Amino acid sequence: MSFKNIIVIILCLWATNSFAQKIQGTVKAESGEVVSFANVVVLNSSLGTVADKSGNFAIPLKKGKYELQISAVGFASKIQQVEMIDKSLILNITLSDNTQTLGEVVITADKVEASLQKTPLAVTSLNAKQLEEYRVWTINDLTALAPSTFTVEHGNSTGSSFLNIRGSMGFSNDQAVATYVDGVYQFDYFSAPLNFSNIERVEILRGPQGTLYGRNAFGGVLNVITKRPTNKTSGFAEIDLGNYGQQRYSVGFNAPLIKDKLFVNAGFQSNGRGAIYDNPTLNTKDFDQHNAYIGNINLKYLVSEKWTIDLNTRYESDKDKGAYPWLATDSIARANPYTVYGNWDNTERRTNFNTSASVKYFGNNFNFTSITSFVDYHIWLPGRFDFDFSPAELISFTTWTKQNQWTQELRFSSPANANKLKWTVGSFLFGEKSTNSSTTYFDKDYALFDPNAPYASIGNGKRNAFGVAFFGQATYAITPQFDITVGTRYDIEHRELTQNSAFEKDGVVMPMTTDSTAKKTFNAFTPKVILSQKLTENSMIYGSYAKGFRVGGFNFGNTANPTYNPEKSDNYEVGVKNTFLNNRLKINLTAFYFQQKDQQVSTSQDGINYATLNVGDMDNYGLELEASVLPIKNLQIDWTASTSHSEYKKLELFDAISNSVINYKGNKAINNPALQSMLAVQYDLPLSKSTQNIKAFVRGEFRYIGEYQLDFVNAYRQNAYSMVNARAGVTSNHFDVAIWARNLNDVRYMAFGYGSYMMGTPRMWGVTVTGKF
Repeated sequence: MSFKNIIVIILCLWATNSFAQKIQGTVKAESGEVVSFANVVVLNSSLGTVADKSGNFAIPLKKGKYELQISAVGFASKIQQVEMIDKSLILNITLSDNTQTLGEVVITADKVEASLQKTPLAVTSLNAKQLEEYRVWTINDLTALAPSTFTVEHGNSTGSSFLNIRGSMGFSNDQAVATYVDGVYQFDYFSAPLNFSNIERVEILRGPQGTLYGRNAFGGVLNVITKRPTNKTSGFAEIDLGNYGQQRYSVGFNAPLIKDKLFVNAGFQSNGRGAIYDNPTLNTKDFDQHNAYIGNINLKYLVSEKWTIDLNTRYESDKDKGAYPWLATDSIARANPYTVYGNWDNTERRTNFNTSASVKYFGNNFNFTSITSFVDYHIWLPGRFDFDFSPAELISFTTWTKQNQWTQELRFSSPANANKLKWTVGSFLFGEKSTNSSTTYFDKDYALFDPNAPYASIGNGKRNAFGVAFFGQATYAITPQFDITVGTRYDIEHRELTQNSAFEKDGVVMPMTTDSTAKKTFNAFTPKVILSQKLTENSMIYGSYAKGFRVGGFNFGNTANPTYNPEKSDNYEVGVKNTFLNNRLKINLTAFYFQQKDQQVSTSQDGINYATLNVGDMDNYGLELEASVLPIKNLQIDWTASTSHSEYKKLELFDAISNSVINYKGNKAINNPALQSMLAVQYDLPLSKSTQNIKAFVRGEFRYIGEYQLDFVNAYRQNAYSMVNARAGVTSNHFDVAIWARNLNDVRYMAFGYGSYMMGTPRMWGVTVTGKF
């Protein structure tokens, strides 16, 4: 045999071993009928295909263990584990009707694709269909959809509602729950809440997530993922109309620009709402109004089998007239619901521009991800905001803030065919620039307290920050049933604040202080340890410890306490995840013990100089339940519930009556319901056996919120209340019509209270019409 022939044989053998090996098969229904055009995707890779009309598919794969996700319209999605050995694999897949089986869910909570039920983490995932069924339009609508998750409706504005998870206070300073949109961290706590438009899914991670998510993932993480571009042409148009002048118009489309190479997904939304509040002082019944415009465009380019590039851009513009309709006391707010008495229209404007580029490499030995992002955020009051909440012209306020942030995340992880060891390592860099100006007006009626009124106090500031973090996490299968996960992260962040102040009287501005600069460097070490045991193929138990931190900051204009330190949190939890009755019943139960240390609270030590200080240590423990069941065909019941037992070990606050600092040890955490629950029941009634899958549906939701405190002293509280939501209509492959109602029983509850008070949203109802292709 010649040398040339030997080389040819070697190359042929290498080619056969490298490329000829593949997984192939057929997707069928339980009835035995083929499922046409099912999606078959290899998790944590760029590999995937669409089955043909006969349900056949084929994907080239090398040796190793993989997870496939198989999905099709009308069927419950399935995650199938496969192992490629030395030859091609024939795999026949059976999908169950989604009216009889719960779908298996893929999440990216650990920054890799994995099965929700096999991830040892307390996480809730809501896909686009669930967001529609629950009518989730904004962050306000997430209360109780995940256990221990509560929305603080801080103001009647788009950007002023904050998530509180497991009792971690989430409406002051930096967020206690970190928000990510398509992998991009939202720095400012006013920019993080957003209108949900063209969303693929929302993931709510409970407990500190500092190891993989870093700063301010103190009580948890909200992961928002917009719809991803695919190789299939599709689209939708939707109209929502309701009481209080609700109007919401949404469109979206997906298309291949270059078949099998370049895809686009884009969406646009315009929404508005008329007045809920009236203002006798201004003699208007139309005090408030919301208007928002949201658009996003995502491009995906398949460079090769191993390389992909994603470009994501999102823009939102909000105009909220009648923001912050606060009243001075709890009793006034309850006695005069949806009435305010200020002298200004309280208009707030907000724009948020996000753009990012994600480059991914899927290799034989490792995967690589690079995410580069830029955020431009601007919030301002075109006029003034009434700050005394009364008919008198005492104090008003105006402000504007401009922020720019850039981030760079580099991440390496184990490949899709990893066996015993799965790992992720990476780094995160960021830079931030922010400018701010605020003016407090002491108006004409303030002359009762100071004869020099009217006058104004002006504060200006510039903040620069930059930081770097290094992180890593690895999971090792000690046995086929027992895994151990260890992770750690180190963050270092430097902040600088330059500020000055001025005094304005009769239109003349006089400088009070020249520029002064404060600097501070923060660092944090956030480890994680998880032990998980597979009890059966469909049951697992795990125990974990995780640490989180919330970054420190500056107190504007306070020379006595110019800075405050980071908060820290520790979380211990034990969880069990179960799927029973051939995926017809899912029950997940978690027990947690959550500790906050050096809590940041706005208070004083002398009754004169108020600032954010580290004065609180709080412990909280409780139970969390998530359950879903299909007891009979076409009937689905979902239930989330959680308990909370919070107690301050230290809480040092100034008391004006005694003119001293008092330790309110033993008090409960604010905005932390002792018990909360959401029960949802939906029944579908098929109207036709045609290919259009026409069916009617009726849905009811019962939400219970237990008592929660409205202030740190625990002098004011909201008693337990129940709320009923309902939805009914007709759906098909190409159109949906639904009528819905939220807070059907029109319960009145205090949504916010901490020095000022406002009521929660009253009964809302409307109709939604959707066309799809």
